[in-house]
Amino acid sequence: MLRGKAKLMNPQTVASVALATDYDLVVLGAGAAGMTAALVGALEGLRVLLVEKTAQVGGTSSRSAGTLWIPGNFSMTQDAACDDVTEARTYLDALVGERSPAYLRDAFLRHGPEMLRFLLARTEIRFKPCPKHADYHPELPGSRPGGRPVEPELFDGRRLGEAFDLLRPTIPEFTVFGGMMVSKADIDLLLKAGRQWAGSVHAARVGGRYLRDRLSHRRGTRLTMGNALCGSLLEACLTHGVDLRVATEVTGIEALANHRYRLSLASAGGQRKFVEAKHGVIFAGGGFSGNAQARARHLPQPTPEYTAAFEGDDASSQALAQSLGATLATPREHNAWWFPCSIVPRADGSQGVFPHIIMDRAKPGLIAVRRDGKRFVNEGVSYHAFSRAQYASDAVPCWLVCDATFLRRYGLGAIRPGGWGLHRAIKSGYVRTARTLEALAGLVGVDAAGLVDSAQRMTRFARTGVDTDFGKGGDPLSRQNGDSTQRPNPCLGAIETAPFYALQVAPADLGTSLGLKTDACARLIDELGDPIPGLYACGNDMQSIMGGQYPAPGVTLGPAMTFAYVAARDAAANC
Repeated sequence: MLRGKAKLMNPQTVASVALATDYDLVVLGAGAAGMTAALVGALEGLRVLLVEKTAQVGGTSSRSAGTLWIPGNFSMTQDAACDDVTEARTYLDALVGERSPAYLRDAFLRHGPEMLRFLLARTEIRFKPCPKHADYHPELPGSRPGGRPVEPELFDGRRLGEAFDLLRPTIPEFTVFGGMMVSKADIDLLLKAGRQWAGSVHAARVGGRYLRDRLSHRRGTRLTMGNALCGSLLEACLTHGVDLRVATEVTGIEALANHRYRLSLASAGGQRKFVEAKHGVIFAGGGFSGNAQARARHLPQPTPEYTAAFEGDDASSQALAQSLGATLATPREHNAWWFPCSIVPRADGSQGVFPHIIMDRAKPGLIAVRRDGKRFVNEGVSYHAFSRAQYASDAVPCWLVCDATFLRRYGLGAIRPGGWGLHRAIKSGYVRTARTLEALAGLVGVDAAGLVDSAQRMTRFARTGVDTDFGKGGDPLSRQNGDSTQRPNPCLGAIETAPFYALQVAPADLGTSLGLKTDACARLIDELGDPIPGLYACGNDMQSIMGGQYPAPGVTLGPAMTFAYVAARDAAANC
């Protein structure tokens, strides 16, 4: 349920409150990690400055699904939570192994549930469990079919008052009607509108709310996913006295005596000021997705052209930390979180990066093919695994292929179910179409015989219910994102009804996983392996504890917010 306006709202913005000269804690970057660190510090009694170099808060987190993977979370009994943490450790040891220090994984597993309890007890931020969000490697010991992830409850953006404009919107491709956010649960109901009473009622309720919103706001205020998470964090930060500065850049940091630090701030208006951090500086700038040189140096070849991460994640905060003695971790094979994307031409001439995460790949009647027309992967695997398979199989880019029946039922990429937006997509070249598979192959430059054979094999698999090539629909994750009404396999469907459609997808990153070395308290580590007093990192500025692996939904935000909590608590303990 949407909650009423908070009683303690006190929006502190650049214009309304004078900047102090010293703080207990300064946090760089106002994504979910940075806002969590600032909030926890304030709740622990610290005077906190949260600095965001752009004009809005939320960063990449605001356009994410908002899911946190927290084994042993509040949805379980004490005994069940303890057992789950033990099983999760087994799972991570099997998947991650020596790719990252075990002590960091142990710290995450120990403090993750604690972080959630802290926020639930001391703020109005609310989460709900995800009992059907399965771990991505069910073949490994310790995996679970659901229950470990949590996601934010719906958040009413009107609670923020004028501060609503400080919250970065999600990407347009995650909205309908130009600004109405919908969750996966919403989509499942909206697809039933006109066919089932519950779907029709939900569509009327959500649509009516959006129409009322647009009378006074530039977008809908019924926030879901990462926007709900960041909206609730922003409200809590403002309510609990965090001094927020947007459009303000930290241009330098100088170490002083007694582990104090002086920061040089430059606002968008050209004003400069120095502030001191008495007990800690937390780096939460989001990694290096927006830095072309770092991408070319650390990401696989061909270097992915596109990213869903916020463009402000430019490695500038990592560079500031390194100037103080922090060290970058050892690069891994990929150094990023991956997903397949298609590039959407927008009406204003810009391009959108559409994430093919859950809505089409696992559905029955779709295949992904390389230039030889052959499939190379179970299309229903996790988005990270799909993109890594593209690199491993020389399938960058590849094509998603389906027929008219599929497109009408499920849509394809930015094309909505029922074919909404199809004419514009064909005209812009976003999707290619032809009356035969052979003609479609010629349009997209793949081998015609290979494509026809792949489609025919999938059609046979749909009848038998078994994909003997790649096992699509034979694993919990594929089935979860398939179509439960499809028999005998929710992920296998025929490809035989003209016209046929093809959409090009390529790997893009959700964010980077190569970051700064830290200890179990999130303290930055120097080249000798010693912690640097008063300096911390969290989020994508911190080296991922997953070692380049992607165990489950929410394994970026879960550790990000957990180590933000750990860092702020450690800074408070050292006051």
